[in-house]
Amino acid sequence: MDQLDRVVEVAGADIRYSVTGQGDLAVVLTHGFRAHHVWWAGVVPLLESKYRVVRIDLSGSGDSGHRESYSIDLWGQEVNAALDDAGLEKALFVGHSLGGTAAVMAATQSPQRAIGVILMDTFIQGEGRIRPIGAAASSPVRLYESKEDAVSRFRLMPAQPDADPQILARMANYGVKQVDQGWTWKFDQVVAPKIDEEKLNASIAGLQVPFHYVHASLSPVVVPAVVPFILSFAPEGTCVTHVPDAMHHLVVSHPQICADVIDRFAREWSLAT
Repeated sequence: MDQLDRVVEVAGADIRYSVTGQGDLAVVLTHGFRAHHVWWAGVVPLLESKYRVVRIDLSGSGDSGHRESYSIDLWGQEVNAALDDAGLEKALFVGHSLGGTAAVMAATQSPQRAIGVILMDTFIQGEGRIRPIGAAASSPVRLYESKEDAVSRFRLMPAQPDADPQILARMANYGVKQVDQGWTWKFDQVVAPKIDEEKLNASIAGLQVPFHYVHASLSPVVVPAVVPFILSFAPEGTCVTHVPDAMHHLVVSHPQICADVIDRFAREWSLAT
């Protein structure tokens, strides 16, 4: 059910993706750090009746290949390569958390394809704010004796108590793989991404398409003070949807709200193009 059925090679790495649904417009859903496409499992069925929904595992995550280094430019290229491979001409780019960097860069690299960009609780670094993935490079590779043992260790990071347990089980089962020494996580546990924060912020400021930001009001990743900072340089006309009582993984815990935001701006921005 959650396996991705298409593959495209980008700069030496196999990138796995799938396209489901119907309609003239593609909605591309990109996941966060050490996550994978199943984070969007609750949102996808709510969009498929109107849109071609593109799910993708970015390099270093899920069933896609690993790299010696990762960059926001490469992630953007991976998204556009999947769309090229699928023959999809118009797309709305939607990213959760670190996946927002891929959405921004994909739209920056291919503005003629993009109708807009939506970021959902994506960390944007400003003065005095440090991206919360720096310690990942020093974490050990984790091994488990069985798949059941590995799946039982799955946790959302940061922790979140309000997610659908069935979706969590799917996320956990998809996120592990068997290796010679036992079972481990699919995400790259060796190489942590280094994000070009200045380039990301400049790319947001220079977007040639509409931009919308969704903030999870209880997020420990994107504190409320960050939102006015984002608005200070985001394209003119940018507004924010605040999701009350939502924590960082709002695409898991609040799929209907996320789908409604996507549908609203997909329709609005499609009419403007």
